[in-house]
Amino acid sequence: MASPGSLPFMKSIAEAQAICERERDPFYLDAFLFEAWLGSHILTLVSEYAEKKCARDRKMQTGQAWRDFLELFGHVRDTDFHHVLGHLFRFAEYDDVQAETLRRAVIPLSFEHECFSDYIGPKTMEIVNRPAEAVKLARRSVERWCDWIDSVVHFQTHASWHLQPAKFDPDPQKRELAALGINQRNFAKLNEFGKNWWQWHHGEAAERFKDSPKWTALGKAMSVENEKIWNYPNLDLALITCWPLLKKFNWTYRDLMEVAKLILPQHRGYPLQNESELATYCLNVLGLRKAGPKGRSALDGKPRGWEVALKLCSPPAESS
Repeated sequence: MASPGSLPFMKSIAEAQAICERERDPFYLDAFLFEAWLGSHILTLVSEYAEKKCARDRKMQTGQAWRDFLELFGHVRDTDFHHVLGHLFRFAEYDDVQAETLRRAVIPLSFEHECFSDYIGPKTMEIVNRPAEAVKLARRSVERWCDWIDSVVHFQTHASWHLQPAKFDPDPQKRELAALGINQRNFAKLNEFGKNWWQWHHGEAAERFKDSPKWTALGKAMSVENEKIWNYPNLDLALITCWPLLKKFNWTYRDLMEVAKLILPQHRGYPLQNESELATYCLNVLGLRKAGPKGRSALDGKPRGWEVALKLCSPPAESS
């Protein structure tokens, strides 16, 4: 299906409601809220990295996307929830940064459906004839979708922290200006929505910071910046991506280690030498801590869900 293109630029709920009335389509109000929800979630994770220099102090993949979703949509009645779900899928089709996050997060959800029939998809179509079960499945699917959003945004933030360090100043205002500067540097690559957003935000920020020395943060971010050393990008991607599986199936660190070795068979040594070493790495580098009851390691090194992990993280051609 072809992309519907860019969303109309909406600066407020009032503008979103006006478009809904003009188009006779309630979708645009939900789209505005989806933009706000996902944008706020990204800013929250950036602040975790920027304001907590020690990774072990960060709170990563703790269900924040779902909690934020409930803040906006927790009031929706069961009889109306299918409209929200339909609008989520429709929103994901647009040429939009936040829509891209949804698209990336729905891929592992679809893999889990293929492997376990746990969530909404072709294998659960018959449930539409049982409304009470259908709405439970829909809500459970969106909650799981949010787990994968947590994972996708976590890796985006982790990668950006290494590749665009200017965006992680401890001062949130300087972070805002740095993001504007980086977007200005890449303005030609932005879609129509992104360009409209940047022009509006830049004009608003220019007025707000016209007498502030912080305005220089924008210009600094426009220049080429040095990247931080990133020792294990492929391994970090695998561990962050697999974390929702660890949470769902209560993997041990040994399970995670064995799955990581399946994903990256050429990776040798630290931090995959033993489970204690890996647990320390997850906490001190990625901000990930395993919660809940102690699990039991799979005897064959293939815990439940390992097939999903391999589908998501096919081994790259080169070593990490």
